Amino acid sequence: MLEKRIIAFIVSLALFMDALDTTIINTAIPAMARSLQVNPVDLKIALISYLLSLAIFIPISGWIADKWGIKRVIIAALALFTVSSLWCGYAHSLFELVIARSIQGLGGALMLPLGRLIILYTFQRHELVDAMNRVIMVVSVGVMLGPLAGGFITDHLSWHWIFWVNIPVGLLAIGLAIYWLKDTASRKVRPFDMVGFVLFGGGLAALTFSLSDLSESTANESTAFLIMFLSIFMLMSYFLYSRKQQHPIVNVALFRIRTFQISVMGNLLSRLSFGGVPFLLPLLLQVGLGYSAQLSGLLLVPIALGILAIKAISLPILRFTGYKRLLLLNTVLVSFSLLMFRQIDAATPAYLIAIFTFIFGLLISLQYSGMNSLGYAELSADDMSAATSIVSTMQQIAQSLGVAVSALLLRYFSPAEAGRFLLTPTVFHQTFLALGVLTFFSMFIFLRLKPQDGQQMLKSPVQVAPKDKDKSLFLKD
Repeated sequence: MLEKRIIAFIVSLALFMDALDTTIINTAIPAMARSLQVNPVDLKIALISYLLSLAIFIPISGWIADKWGIKRVIIAALALFTVSSLWCGYAHSLFELVIARSIQGLGGALMLPLGRLIILYTFQRHELVDAMNRVIMVVSVGVMLGPLAGGFITDHLSWHWIFWVNIPVGLLAIGLAIYWLKDTASRKVRPFDMVGFVLFGGGLAALTFSLSDLSESTANESTAFLIMFLSIFMLMSYFLYSRKQQHPIVNVALFRIRTFQISVMGNLLSRLSFGGVPFLLPLLLQVGLGYSAQLSGLLLVPIALGILAIKAISLPILRFTGYKRLLLLNTVLVSFSLLMFRQIDAATPAYLIAIFTFIFGLLISLQYSGMNSLGYAELSADDMSAATSIVSTMQQIAQSLGVAVSALLLRYFSPAEAGRFLLTPTVFHQTFLALGVLTFFSMFIFLRLKPQDGQQMLKSPVQVAPKDKDKSLFLKD
């Protein structure tokens, strides 16, 4: 049992760094924009480049792990992530920062899905929801510390330090992984699908870039729409091409499993709607209302507190409601929580903003618990690796698209003056209204669920038959 906990902690540290690195930058955006002499909205490319790198390289993480072994790959990934964090802090231009963040994303692309795969191999099926919740609770500390640390560091040190805080965490994770993870031998690897990698990865990159380009203060709309058309053509070509391949980069055949399909599509549509909120809120508080970076970060902490508060009881809630009722009701509640942010203006007391962000954290935590675990309900053990790759890819691309869509809405609602956005509170209110409506419509994907879907994920240990208890790959003999 101790080994299981330590292995889960190693995975938690890897995901902690990702969460910290994703959230800590949000409160530093205005200061970074001034330092790098760019528009605050244009700095979203530093967020998107990291998330996009994750989405492009996650699909080949399983192939790399099969070739060199999971232990060696995840240690190398942790090392790459740690070293590139050092480089991010030394960046002196937006272009240099984007390159460093992209390389950092490559490290994350290897450690995130392999970390989840280690959890799947270590814990039995009926333990997965509880194990994932415990990992996410550690990750939530990163989500909580990110805005707070980002605000404090920005006000009292410099934004460069927001990347360097990853270094001691990365070194600790590397040390624990070297000692505790079981050394898995490399396997006979399938041929690498270069054509599929170019079509799928290139299509994702082009789609995200086109949405990001449309939200630039000096956007060339004709070029952006041309790139968007090209991206759609590449992705459609991949889906047609992959059906004829024995070993595709992304196994689209898994989408024939209804619960997996609903889980992935629900993740995509939901994160597309509210994935940009951590990007929007610091801009509203700092640029729209004139708050300090430190106070802005402090007011985002309740999001993580909400995530932590609900995780301990999310499994009992799921057992009581079932997946269908939970996801339908909770999607509507998340939509209304976005509309609450429209009430924030110069007269709104800080404690009320904290209540709004706490409620939002509660609801998105429940949403993630339901959507993420549902996808593994009907999968065989042989499909776990491919499914984890798909789920991780779609989560990251949806998150990057969420930031791009939020920035696009800001541009659409903002009056421009001398090529720069005028980010008034009204502009943010209109953006949150649009995101709330988008979130509400994502509810319809969950109408396809049946009341009994996912019940095998919610069994208690006494309900599990002995034949279902298999030996864990990462526990030492």
